[in-house]
Amino acid sequence: RAHITRIQTILQNPANRKERRAFHAFVAELRDDLNPAITEAEVVEMLAQHLITRPVFEALFEGYSFAANNPVSQGMQQVLDLLHEHHLEKEADTLEGFYASVKMRAEGIDSAAGKQRIVVELYDKFFRNAFPRMTERLGIVYTPVEVVDFILHSIDHLLREEFGQTLGSRGVHILDPFTGTGTFITRLIQSGLITPEELPDKYQHEIHANEIVLLAYYIGSSRARRFKLLKISMLTKYVVTKNFISI
Repeated sequence: RAHITRIQTILQNPANRKERRAFHAFVAELRDDLNPAITEAEVVEMLAQHLITRPVFEALFEGYSFAANNPVSQGMQQVLDLLHEHHLEKEADTLEGFYASVKMRAEGIDSAAGKQRIVVELYDKFFRNAFPRMTERLGIVYTPVEVVDFILHSIDHLLREEFGQTLGSRGVHILDPFTGTGTFITRLIQSGLITPEELPDKYQHEIHANEIVLLAYYIGSSRARRFKLLKISMLTKYVVTKNFISI
């Protein structure tokens, strides 16, 4: 909450004309490209998420900065670069211990898959502490992998029993509108419920996943790069629109 309050204080000061112009330009871009209903308060929340989560990914994925290579993150970073002139980094000092613990846990783990497992494990605990109000408002909860696997196999069983189809059948679209960290889609790909022969066409045309929370979007996108089979988009509302950013 301190990060959000600090950003709001800077932007509400009429004397900070350069910062306010950059912020309003970014809001206008989001409204034009993503959703015209996005509010300035939601954008401030996105900036706070970016400010907090970027060091986590810098620590976990050294050598590749997802935040620096993602177009949405680039836009947010341009605004934050101006806000940093107001010593915004002081608000991040309270999380230095957390960042250090993430880096320590990541040391010695060379595989991207291993680091991604750490990210997913940290996700639920971190988000509940960093953004408790958003967690409550959006109903953010970590679904155990065992539950995910049960749901996927149950759906496939029902498709076979009731419709004579499978999750891999042509014409069966898979929608994950609030994909979170991408666990359902990645576990589906790993499960074997979609055969290797079915997977290319399924991926190209019939797997759809979307996310509105920046941290979860980062995690899902990093996992997508790992498998090169997951298409994730970030929406700004709960409804699926035709305007989205895809990876």
